[in-house]
Order: sequence, then structure tokens, then C-alpha cells
Amino acid sequence: MADIVLKVLEIRIVLPGNQPILLLLHQQSQRLLRLWIGPSEGTAIGLAQQGIDTPRPTTHQLLVDALRQAGDPLQAVRISKVDEEVFYAELILTSGTTVDSRASDAVASALFADVPVYATDTVLDAAGIDLTEGDIAAELNIEQPEIEPEITEESVDEFREFLKDLNPEDFLTPEETAKEEQADTSSAHEDDDDNGDNDGNDAEDTEK
Repeated sequence: MADIVLKVLEIRIVLPGNQPILLLLHQQSQRLLRLWIGPSEGTAIGLAQQGIDTPRPTTHQLLVDALRQAGDPLQAVRISKVDEEVFYAELILTSGTTVDSRASDAVASALFADVPVYATDTVLDAAGIDLTEGDIAAELNIEQPEIEPEITEESVDEFREFLKDLNPEDFLTPEETAKEEQADTSSAHEDDDDNGDNDGNDAEDTEK
């Protein structure tokens, strides 16, 4: 069985149920492996992909560091078997020793150690999804996780300019706007009545 190098793409969310799924790609054949993973493994993989430093080592970081300190660092990981959409993997140490592992833990460790992720050709043949056949995202019912927009100095300046053009009335609902207009109309009528009374009094004073 030949080893095939996979690229770790990303984690997406499958609906319904918000189930994390890890996508791995064999670039030459354009075939995709999808691994159902748990939230904690998904978080670890996300931290490793983004290069986020944590105050204390995560479990996978600890494993990678322990193997390195022991003189037998992680060399690669291999997804070696799939059975009814359950993937099995192994850690490959520099000495040639292999250690049984869950596929998600193996991928997370590989990312922290910056080593390759392999799959056997048998696994790819059995579970690989051809990206050239239709819309994979639609077929898998996959949704991209929401990502908060990046706040830049330019976007802040644009927001400030936007605020300059706002009036308090812009925040009123249609019902509140109608009430404001009605109140203004009533106030205008009251002013007209008061002016009328004053004009009448002035006339009486003049006649006297």
C-alpha cells in the first residue's frame, strides 16, 4: 500500500446538527476525505492551523513535545484504515515505531509538529470523494463556519463617516415616526390657536 500526502484544508460544519467535519485533500487526484470529528479535536486543529499560542500546552502539543524530548519525535501520521466512515490512524515516530491513534488526534498532532499527513491509497479509493463530480458542498450539506470580520483602521474611518450622516430620526420605527409627525402637527395647531387669541386681544386693546 502506497502512502499519499494529504493537504489539511479546513473544518466545516455539517447541517443539521452542527457536526464538525475535517476536510483533507489529495491535490493530484482532486479527491477529498471527510472525517467526522469531535468539538475538542476541531478546536485543537483550528488552533494549530491558525498558529495560535496558548498559555499552557494543549494535549496534542504536550504529546508532540514529549516525543521530541524523549528523542523520538513525530515524523508523520498515516490514516491507515476506514470502516463505515470511521477512520483509523497511526503516529509514525522517527525510530519507525507506529502508535495507534484516532484520525482526528493524529491530524492535530501532525499540525502542531509540522509533519506530513498521509493516507493509504486503499483509504483514498474507499472513501475519497471526487471534487469534479458536482457541487461537493451541496452534496455534503456543508456550511462554512461564521468568521468575525476583520476590523481595520479603514473600516473604522468608514463607520465614523457613516455616523456623521445619521440623525436621531433615522433610528425611529415607522410607528414612532408617525407619532412624531402627529405630535408636530398638533403642536403647530396649538401655536396657531395661541397666535389667534393674541391677535384678538391686541385688537381689543387697540379699540380701547
